[in-house]
Amino acid sequence: MARLIGIPEGAPLHHPWHAIVRWREDFQRMMSARAFESQLGFRVTWYLGALTLGCFTIQVTTGLLLMLYYHPSIPQGYADMKDLEFVVSSGYMLRSLHRWSAHAMVILVFMHMAKVFYRKGYKPPRELNWIVGVFLLLATLLLSYTGYLLPWDQLSYWGTTVGANIISSIPVVGASLRFYLLGGHTVNANALLRFYVLHTMMFPLLVIVLIAIHLWRLHEDGGMYDLDKGGNPIIPEHSALAMADSPIKVEQEKTLSYGELLFREVIGIETLTVVLFVMGLLWKAPLEELANPLHTPNPAKAPWYFTGLQELLHYFPPFVAGIILPVLIVSGLFIIPFSPFFDNVTTHDANQWLRRKPIRMVIAAVFILALSVLLVRVHAWDALVPALVVVILLLLTTELAGQPARGFRIWLSSKSLSFWIMTLFLLEAVVLTSIGTLFRGPSWAWVWPWRG
Repeated sequence: MARLIGIPEGAPLHHPWHAIVRWREDFQRMMSARAFESQLGFRVTWYLGALTLGCFTIQVTTGLLLMLYYHPSIPQGYADMKDLEFVVSSGYMLRSLHRWSAHAMVILVFMHMAKVFYRKGYKPPRELNWIVGVFLLLATLLLSYTGYLLPWDQLSYWGTTVGANIISSIPVVGASLRFYLLGGHTVNANALLRFYVLHTMMFPLLVIVLIAIHLWRLHEDGGMYDLDKGGNPIIPEHSALAMADSPIKVEQEKTLSYGELLFREVIGIETLTVVLFVMGLLWKAPLEELANPLHTPNPAKAPWYFTGLQELLHYFPPFVAGIILPVLIVSGLFIIPFSPFFDNVTTHDANQWLRRKPIRMVIAAVFILALSVLLVRVHAWDALVPALVVVILLLLTTELAGQPARGFRIWLSSKSLSFWIMTLFLLEAVVLTSIGTLFRGPSWAWVWPWRG
């Protein structure tokens, strides 16, 4: 057997081939020799995890090349950006690929977490991996934010300044956090150097460690498969159908080999790379004039993934929009997998859940209605629309609970409270980010994009 897989006869246990064989065995457990296409096909998973990993690989590769030409100092950093655009061969392409892949990674991480949530991927025994995923989301945002300042142009300088001002609104510790982040009271050379170290060393290492833990837990929790009621992965080798004397039923379920599944994911990563290359050719990474602390652009916008937060700052005090709401959102992402109040995954008595479900839905609807009243009072009409949509659906869910239904009614009545909380969060994030990025002009007034 050792000869068949290429291990020399009598090789010691620490031989490199043994490590390769162990890795292959672990990989086969993560992606079983056979997998149901209905669980791991493209139409179900969209290969979002693999695409996100592909984006991070592109980030690391292009980032290492960019480091060869960049000096984290003022004004040399900006001059290096100019050299990359006009002097270094394909330099603008390298920088554009790095920037668009960073944006793609943020989007893919959000989509991956949403897909995992809606497929109940946080169910036991996968709670820890869900928490690791939340930390990966936060680390991705910080990785993008710290890299935003490095070009040292007007866009990056003032976008970073807006983000630092949000941090300073935290009571008691906000000013200190801002000072330690920037290395002073303003965005200056110290801030540029600190952001460079954070962006090129600390946060990439943190993301690599989190990805390793994420994949390890995926391996330990039974792979990327749906779980049965006992928490065991439903894969062809161990499914009840495979154990039963009904091979015809197993054959009716289309399966994939792990090699075919891996091949599909590699093709997906290559396709994404081509798309990013085309984007880099068609749209160069923006580079404005040298940062000028004495000239504030109007409007001064944060990076697009923080413009939803900046949109809330237009309506609410900094402490509410910059601290309370984000803390509630992140806390909700951590708490939901462990709370039977929000989901029925840990409720042993289904009838008891059905009896209490309308009450919980009504409570949630009342809270969101109270939030809607507050939004009306501060004229936050863009944030009001998603809240009202979710309230209407919650009330419909309450009316349909325990009643016979068909089609859309069955789908609606089957959704738990956690589903509607996540849907509200995602709708608010998409709406507020889109409006803050596309529809806000000077003095944060409403401006239609086609009118400049």
